[in-house]
Amino acid sequence: MTAVRHYCLEGRLRAVFFRLSACVIAMSTAGCTLGRGPSVNSLLEGAGDEDISAQAEATEYASLDLEVNGNGGLIILAEQAGDTTYWQFADSSTVTMQDGYLKSTAGLEEDLIDTRISDAGDNDGQGLPWRTLSGRTTYRVSREWKTADGYVHQGQAEATLACEPDTSDVTLPLMTRALQVCHETLIWDDGAVTTSTFWRSPEDGRLWAAETQPWPEAPAFEWRIARPW
Repeated sequence: MTAVRHYCLEGRLRAVFFRLSACVIAMSTAGCTLGRGPSVNSLLEGAGDEDISAQAEATEYASLDLEVNGNGGLIILAEQAGDTTYWQFADSSTVTMQDGYLKSTAGLEEDLIDTRISDAGDNDGQGLPWRTLSGRTTYRVSREWKTADGYVHQGQAEATLACEPDTSDVTLPLMTRALQVCHETLIWDDGAVTTSTFWRSPEDGRLWAAETQPWPEAPAFEWRIARPW
């Protein structure tokens, strides 16, 4: 049986969406929702890396600096089951990651329903291409998503992950790490192409940051690990 770890704040299972101070107490302020309403950046003058770093420093919980189409902030880990983590916003919207790779979302205007990875070429990566420490690996990605009009779509893509051999220093909210840059290219069965960039540790392939478009014409997702888990 897979162990599930819950992370509680003030005795309740939740994660706090930080970028506006009123959202720290969750749900008390309108306009704090990802994918709806005005941009958070337009509501907080001068918000930037210093704000995120201060917020991450002030909490002991594992956290991500996450944005969807430039709308977002610091979120805290709510639950973990194996290599799957769940990150919940103040309005109960949820982002799910598999070992740091976007797996699904719920409650956003456009949602990624599921992600499946298959045909990864290296067993040492345990089926997770970014954990394969070779410079290049291929695999297949299958995704299901819901667009803003309410329609559900499915797509499959041939994927290539190419990683640069050298590292460069990447600034994260609470640290600077030497990471490899990896470029993922998805060639979808209908001919569309989407690309993503990941930053991983050269020692074990752990993902520390990402910029990704999970399906054609999808919103842009970006995240950086603030406090690791």
